[in-house]
Amino acid sequence: MSSESVARAADLLHGALDVVDAGGGWVRPSRFGAAQLRALGSVRAWHPGLFRQMAACTAGVSVEFETDACTAALELRMGEVPRGTVGALEDVARHTGVEPPRPDAVFVDVDGRHLGPLFPDEKNLLPIDLADPEALALPLPGLGEPRHVRVWLPCLVPCELRSVHADGSYVAPVPARRQLLVLGDSIAQGFCAEDASRTWPALLAEHLGLDLVNQGVGGQVFQPGTVPAAEEVDAAAVVVELGENYRFEPCGAGPVARDVRAYLNEVASAWPDAPVWVLTTPPHLEVAYPTHPRSCAAEVDGIIAAAAARHAQMRLVDGGALLDRHLLPRLLADGSDHPGPEGQLMIAERLSFVMDATADEPAARRARALEVVAAQGDAALPVADALARGVGEVRLADEGAVIVDVPDGARLVWACDRKLVRRALSCLGAAPVTCVCGERAIAREVARAVRGKARECELVVWRAGAPEVDAARDLRTLTPAYAEAIVRHYSHPEYLRPGELEGLLAAGRVIGGFEEGRLVGFVGEHPHGAMGMLEVLPEARRRGWGSALAAAKVRQLLGEGRLPWAEVWPDNDASLALELSMGFDILESGQLWYVS
Repeated sequence: MSSESVARAADLLHGALDVVDAGGGWVRPSRFGAAQLRALGSVRAWHPGLFRQMAACTAGVSVEFETDACTAALELRMGEVPRGTVGALEDVARHTGVEPPRPDAVFVDVDGRHLGPLFPDEKNLLPIDLADPEALALPLPGLGEPRHVRVWLPCLVPCELRSVHADGSYVAPVPARRQLLVLGDSIAQGFCAEDASRTWPALLAEHLGLDLVNQGVGGQVFQPGTVPAAEEVDAAAVVVELGENYRFEPCGAGPVARDVRAYLNEVASAWPDAPVWVLTTPPHLEVAYPTHPRSCAAEVDGIIAAAAARHAQMRLVDGGALLDRHLLPRLLADGSDHPGPEGQLMIAERLSFVMDATADEPAARRARALEVVAAQGDAALPVADALARGVGEVRLADEGAVIVDVPDGARLVWACDRKLVRRALSCLGAAPVTCVCGERAIAREVARAVRGKARECELVVWRAGAPEVDAARDLRTLTPAYAEAIVRHYSHPEYLRPGELEGLLAAGRVIGGFEEGRLVGFVGEHPHGAMGMLEVLPEARRRGWGSALAAAKVRQLLGEGRLPWAEVWPDNDASLALELSMGFDILESGQLWYVS
């Protein structure tokens, strides 16, 4: 280069928390602080040797600059390929029968053009052609428009840098942005991604307009003491993707739960004002590496959910929904756990949707959702009722769809936008039961998204004053002691999810009728607010107990300022006749559906 500008690579780094002097002007960028590296290599770590090797790799680290040059070169030398990387490549070769790409490839973005794979030459120089090949005329060096250059270092290999040389008048650093911190394992580090700029953390950071600090470490689990110090990362958002590695070896639920709680406590304490998305375990295939029979892997998702629920800033993400399970043999490049390029893109797109939908505070989301459904009137009554009572978590609040997850695994949906609701449910994952408010086409779209079946249901509402209840009736609020009796006599115990009945009884939501001290009937409600569970024992039927129990439930709800309503299957003639005789309104058909 006749006219040359030179800049220290250390001054152009993004995504590195530390820079280690390697002598002779060379530096090793590190995406971990010194205290973290000590913890990862300590006796408390599950596999300290593997963790040290993987932590030395430069996943998510980039060299970013602006220049008016036509060509540039980065002084770059690669370190030894870690054993963990070699093992991953061997798995890919076994699964696909094709030799995987080299792990030491470098990729470059120049004003939106993507270049690579690129490799340093024998002089440890990585040449980069910055000129746009489609330009009508190539500018002279130093006389062109400013170019934005980002060099992505390898995910699975360590490297050292020295300087950037360019044939222009300047090489200027790009100011640091606020950061997306990703705490994870090999799935976050970028195993099998092939292109460091196309890992799901890198794509997610690009979508959010943030710098990436990728602290994915192959083999890592929830290890307290490995969270970076708050002053080291200017985190605008945090993603935690850990848990998959518990399936490979023996582990107990008790110690794992303690580690998960302690780890998430550290995250919450370090960034109390940053939203944190905590993923349950992503899907995997059992063929190559079956889950260890003495692993607590089956309990890990519940442990993660319970620990995340302790922190208001944390949003739980169904990691199993981020990849289509029926496509796993194609999406997982190694046939086991690690997504290839197509899988990386799917995770990034779905996680981006979930993060966008849940980025604001829960109270703001609820207020926006309530405003949307309130405008729909009776067409969205079940959703509006739950929101007004503060029940459930709002997962999406959009003019085209509102989605609320209520206790015990049920989900409420109102939608008018078929494309939006299908995309949302594909990203959020399926619920055991989904109550859908909308047209038949919306219900079908929901059913397709969750691979379920839609069944039409009638919606009945009480709009009159408090009904009369015969004072001679022995009506009592039932306690948890009656759980066994209710399950024994309820016509549809399959509708009750684990723990649901016990919770309703403990909250005083079930009313029983008694004759001579013996339970003869009961009525309750579902966690999302609908009246239900109305049952009269055979020996007490045709004596007015059905209407007496329903009236008692209506009075209870009205006394709490609530709107009594219920769902009834269209073929349940007896129930519909009872509600009509009592004065319930039956709303327009074709607007309420259940998908399971």
